[in-house]
Amino acid sequence: MALLKKIKLMLLKKLAKAMIQAIMFSSRIRISGQENVAALQKENLPLIYIFWHRHILFVIHKFKNSGARPLISLSSDGELVAAVAEEFGMNPIRGSSSKGGARAFLQMARCVQNEKAAVLITADGPKGPARKVKEGAVQLAVKTGAYVIPISWIGSRVKVLKKSWDRFMLPLPFGRIHFAFGQPLRLDADTNAADQAQAGDILAAKLNQLEESL
Repeated sequence: MALLKKIKLMLLKKLAKAMIQAIMFSSRIRISGQENVAALQKENLPLIYIFWHRHILFVIHKFKNSGARPLISLSSDGELVAAVAEEFGMNPIRGSSSKGGARAFLQMARCVQNEKAAVLITADGPKGPARKVKEGAVQLAVKTGAYVIPISWIGSRVKVLKKSWDRFMLPLPFGRIHFAFGQPLRLDADTNAADQAQAGDILAAKLNQLEESL
């Protein structure tokens, strides 16, 4: 059974990669806000990219072979997402608030502080609630002193999975995709628990505003 599961995963990840590549090859992609992060990247400053879970598909493609490390849950769905991310040259960090969170948090902190590797975090986690920033993303930014950069995208031809908790977005071929980097933010190291909750609300507002501006 384990062998069949591995074979199925291998086939699914290859199929998913081919599908994503075909979609992106046929799409017109526009990137904006790059200047917001170029100076930070040049100085090799620690970065945390946050985005809503519904946007994960294009984000994985956008950051392929970049060295950025995505946080992906240990769930069965996360297994496929992590495998697809690996197909695009990424090295996922596995864990979530419900499983493996503490270990994943420490690993992300080491990546940001010691390796200066950017991390990618689905701000509303693997299960939601949708558009509610999880406290782990805020705590990581406070602990590491990293710049938090909201990212988002929209497409002219998109299939929205309306029955999914996050209304997952799947870009369709032969469309236009607009991907944007938002303004970097930095949270004070002395931010207390109450302020962290407020910071989460601010980050959620920034993500929503960025998406609405596209």
